[in-house]
Amino acid sequence: MGYICGMYLRIEGRIKDRALWCTLFSQAALGSFDPTSLSEIAPGLVNILKKFLAAVLAGLCAAAIVIRSGAVPALFSARYVPHRFCYLASPGLVWTNTISDGLIGASYAIIFAGLFWVAFRLRQVTAIRSYLWIFFSFGTFIVACGATHIMEIVTVWVPVYPLSATVKVICAVASVPTAILFTITAPRLAESIRQFLKVLLTTQREREQALTTLVASEKLAVAGRLTAAISHEIRNPLETAANLNYLAATDPRLPADLAAILQTARAELERANGIAGNMLSLFRPDPSPNPSDVYLEELASTVLELQRTDLAMRGIQLHTRLRRGMPIQGYAADIRQILINLVQNAAAALGHGGTVYVRTQPRHLHMSGDTSRSTRTGSSRSMAGYSITIADTGPGIAPSHRSRLFTLFFTTKGPEGTGVGLWLVRSMVERHGGCILVRSRTAGESHLHGTVFNIWIPFSPVERETLAKPEPMIAEAVRAS
Repeated sequence: MGYICGMYLRIEGRIKDRALWCTLFSQAALGSFDPTSLSEIAPGLVNILKKFLAAVLAGLCAAAIVIRSGAVPALFSARYVPHRFCYLASPGLVWTNTISDGLIGASYAIIFAGLFWVAFRLRQVTAIRSYLWIFFSFGTFIVACGATHIMEIVTVWVPVYPLSATVKVICAVASVPTAILFTITAPRLAESIRQFLKVLLTTQREREQALTTLVASEKLAVAGRLTAAISHEIRNPLETAANLNYLAATDPRLPADLAAILQTARAELERANGIAGNMLSLFRPDPSPNPSDVYLEELASTVLELQRTDLAMRGIQLHTRLRRGMPIQGYAADIRQILINLVQNAAAALGHGGTVYVRTQPRHLHMSGDTSRSTRTGSSRSMAGYSITIADTGPGIAPSHRSRLFTLFFTTKGPEGTGVGLWLVRSMVERHGGCILVRSRTAGESHLHGTVFNIWIPFSPVERETLAKPEPMIAEAVRAS
């Protein structure tokens, strides 16, 4: 049986095109068999037939030798006492052994059928194809064991003990090689199964990641259309409000204190209009305006001065350390929005009380030419830019949320959050060719709990062009600094 099954697998291995089998069978059924159809499988088929005929001849020779030696009558000799007399013909003992042996034999047959079915279904799996012989070896061993139990039933009434002994010898011949080969092959089989499961898990993860990316892309497309429409509609009333503000501000009867308030309101209207324009630029293929000189120290000072009053009303202290440096080539409206979003997020995390720290300073990042941090090549380069750090002493961000902070529509603020702010912040930072990183510790992780956002933006557009994908090198350099 094991030989026949192995021969079947070899045929399957030689003939990999199932359509050829279908063609052969259909031609034979219709009586229009074309011998040329065998041209592709003729060499392998001839070898298999030769081996099969050799096995048949060997079996016939063995049978002839057994018959000529007079062993057949000895195998079926009934000169002995049946087993039931050994049981003193006790019906309970006789039938207990008979039924038990019958159930065991039937179970072995079912197990063999199951192993054969599994091997048949897995014959196309390349990773374990070379191990299918194990199924058939165990199947042969199990069938032989089942046959010994069947012979136990037979010898209860018919004392053919020589035949029963022969079946046990066959079982031993099938068992010992199977045990030896399995012991030798087990380590390699375990490694193959491990590799197969690893590939399977990797494929599953890639599928889930692709599905997540697809869903995120669909969300982004919907958000783009919605945001572009809303931003376009918002700009119209903003322009109207700005015009009314201008008319009120140019009224000669306007008191001086109100003039200052209207000037601040006008600046905020212009900022809101700029935000709407930025949203449109993110989701619409319109060309972006040219970057201009931006002094981060001055811009950050202006933004923080507007936020200081709101923070003071919440009992939040604001500590700043703004170092002046050369201007960067960037988009002032984007950087303003980045600062406002991060400061307001820090205030929301604190609630009431606590401290917000803001630091800006020029910084050179020293990065190896290899993103894997290998120093074997010895190549490195320094990139000039500006560092922005915004930290708070709040409760920190839960570890389960940290990897999703910049995901569109993900929020930790409940119904009050939109899940767009940090996603926009990262988009604006990447628009400048920079990188943003976040570090956070909860009270359960450290007594120094809170959240820190680190942003690095290159000074010049030339350096920005070298950062089509800034994350690998810049992230390591910012983290190391």
